[in-house]
Amino acid sequence: MAKRPKVFGHLLVEVIKPERCVACGSCVSVCPVDAISFVDGNPKLTGKCTACGACYEACPRVEHGYGEFEAGALGRNRFADETAHGILLEAYAVRTLQPEVKEHAQDGGAVTSILLSCLDEGASAVVAGLDEEKVWSPVPVLARDNHTVIECAGTKYTSAPMLLAVKQAEKEGIKKLAFVGTPCQIHALRRRQKNTSKTDTLALGLFCMETFDYAKLMTYLREQGVNPEKVEKFEIKNGRFIANRKGDAPFDVKIKKLKELSRACCRVCQDYTSELADISVGNVGSPEGWSTVLVRSDKGEAALREAEKKGLIEVKPLSDYQPGMSLVEKLSDLKKKENTGKSLDQ
Repeated sequence: MAKRPKVFGHLLVEVIKPERCVACGSCVSVCPVDAISFVDGNPKLTGKCTACGACYEACPRVEHGYGEFEAGALGRNRFADETAHGILLEAYAVRTLQPEVKEHAQDGGAVTSILLSCLDEGASAVVAGLDEEKVWSPVPVLARDNHTVIECAGTKYTSAPMLLAVKQAEKEGIKKLAFVGTPCQIHALRRRQKNTSKTDTLALGLFCMETFDYAKLMTYLREQGVNPEKVEKFEIKNGRFIANRKGDAPFDVKIKKLKELSRACCRVCQDYTSELADISVGNVGSPEGWSTVLVRSDKGEAALREAEKKGLIEVKPLSDYQPGMSLVEKLSDLKKKENTGKSLDQ
């Protein structure tokens, strides 16, 4: 007798109620009858479930064979010396050579410039933009032009259901896609690719120790006398959270003081460097004004070199700089140790 699939009710018990849901939008995006919707930031059954099990299979927070997804996405499993940070072909320090990108982007602007290169090759991009009616609230955006990609540059530090834009791309028949996401969102993308998606997608993952609960962050900022509407850019540097404000001095606080603002789902995640991405990007290990770029697949290397060939980016070996990979490995290992025994991921 065939085993009955697990359905949305199982997600409710195993993931949503225990606050393990990352609100990536994967379950909503794969439901063939559109029976799942986002309500107050959480997936909710709002239609008749056909018990197909697609939502459960697409969730990045259910138990599964992690090694199977790693090999499927990147062609092999990690070696012993890649335990902390995942599969690594090469590590680079990268910075944009485009003034407009540098003005808008985070750190070295590597992600934005690679996206622009992808658009030049006929791809569309899934990026996080901002809600026009809700200050600093991220929303998934399917970008088809350079202006939209540049406008969406920069880290938001709160989460959006990015997989909803992947569903939109598939409905529109888009064949080539570049997807930017945090580790959990990249994981959701890979599960979706394995089970439903046929789109040729380049996965660009972001380094992430944790994301903040949107409501808690906005409340905290206002309590500290910071008007979110005047914040032009958020940054995390050298263990400090910085809100750069228009016409005022930056608000600067130790990141440790914001621990209670982090989402509960982040406290069970062991992936710091987006280990299932084709290219992973962060700001640790490389010099000021550069991005640390970890290439994990041949597809990722090709995309990086294409952007370099077009004169969009400058690429240097990360080994030329200190602390380089040593700091990446330290933080990757730290996140794994802090959340060992709590994660359903690995």
